[in-house]
Amino acid sequence: MRVTARRRPWLWASLAVVLAFLLTARACGGGNSTLLWTLDGRTISGGDFLRPTMWATGATLAITRAREVTGYDAATGEVRWSVPLAGRVCAASARPAGDRVAVQFGQGRHRCDRVAAVDLKGGRKLWEQPMPSAERVGEGQVVVSEDVVVVDEVHATAAFRLDDGRPLWDRNSRDVDCAIQGLASGPALVAGQTCDADKGKVRRVEGIDPDSGRAQWRYDAPPGYVVKAMVSSRPVVLGLDGDGPGGDRSRYVVLGPSGDQITSIDIAGKSPLLCYRGPHRCNNIVATGDSLYIRANVRPVKDEKERTFAPVASFDLATGRARWSTENPGGNHLFPVGMDGGRLIAAQPKTAGGARGQQGEPPRLVSVDPATGKTSIMWSLTRKSDFRVRSGADRLYAQDRFFLMKQLVTGKEGTAFRAFGRPDE
Repeated sequence: MRVTARRRPWLWASLAVVLAFLLTARACGGGNSTLLWTLDGRTISGGDFLRPTMWATGATLAITRAREVTGYDAATGEVRWSVPLAGRVCAASARPAGDRVAVQFGQGRHRCDRVAAVDLKGGRKLWEQPMPSAERVGEGQVVVSEDVVVVDEVHATAAFRLDDGRPLWDRNSRDVDCAIQGLASGPALVAGQTCDADKGKVRRVEGIDPDSGRAQWRYDAPPGYVVKAMVSSRPVVLGLDGDGPGGDRSRYVVLGPSGDQITSIDIAGKSPLLCYRGPHRCNNIVATGDSLYIRANVRPVKDEKERTFAPVASFDLATGRARWSTENPGGNHLFPVGMDGGRLIAAQPKTAGGARGQQGEPPRLVSVDPATGKTSIMWSLTRKSDFRVRSGADRLYAQDRFFLMKQLVTGKEGTAFRAFGRPDE
């Protein structure tokens, strides 16, 4: 239909409104948004402080909430099931064993006296047991290794059979010189040890038989180093930090099945690892059976503003040799997230804008070829998620979706959790 001269002012005004909307959406990241759903802080924590854990299994994303474990449809956020717990959640295992996880809970942070196993696929509680300690049990660390649930808290460690909750062993550390401090789970069980003379620092690591609790081997950190991270239990990969004067250095150590050192990788400067709730929950590092991927400290080439950007670096676990470091798209940092089939997934914060008010690129996901280090951009995230991408929030990639959750939820957050998917989802 032909537009007459009388209608043209209305047409131009409409076009101006649409253009303004599109520019606003682009400024907010709407043009690139892959946001599927969100949760606020009160929904997760019930208005109190909580360190939640999330797991992805099939089409379900499960999250520990204040007094329950809740399963959500990973694509829509619709609640699929809920497993109530008779107390407030204190801690949970970081990774599922099959579709099963373990949760420690109780009547407050200083009364975490019960443990339960939850089936994430069926959305049901498998069993519940009291902690064997007669004392008040504090918030601890929970891991699952070889079908055994192990709970470690300040003065005790206890193990239960994952299948039925049968108690296996417990260890009281109140009156001993050396005690467990930090566990790494998976195909094997590895425990950090701190002794009275260490003043809380971990300088020893032991391989533990999950069924009996007996030590199978022992590794002592070299002089001048402390164990900061236990990245993997098979192979055993430890992250060490320099200790004392001149301690601005870090090292990764790979151990064999008997605790013997296979190789070590020295890194200039302090480790960029961000570890929380135990030395096995560390951001910025991914270990596979033969490779280690870390966020390097600095980028060797600087931009015109003299800023330095950290690439992802790959190392051979058998030899300790460096394989490659990435050429970061857009120049900004890359943070390793996890493996997805035959590729490494990394998160990238937003890039700085250029001249004339340009905003730069929003935060995004990047795929890295493990063989060559070549990167390719997958899809963008919302600009409001940029701080969580940078700050060491929980990051999880599964089933072509990316989940981002604040590590400590206070209940006051407008958005504490975000789920992203492919632009075509």
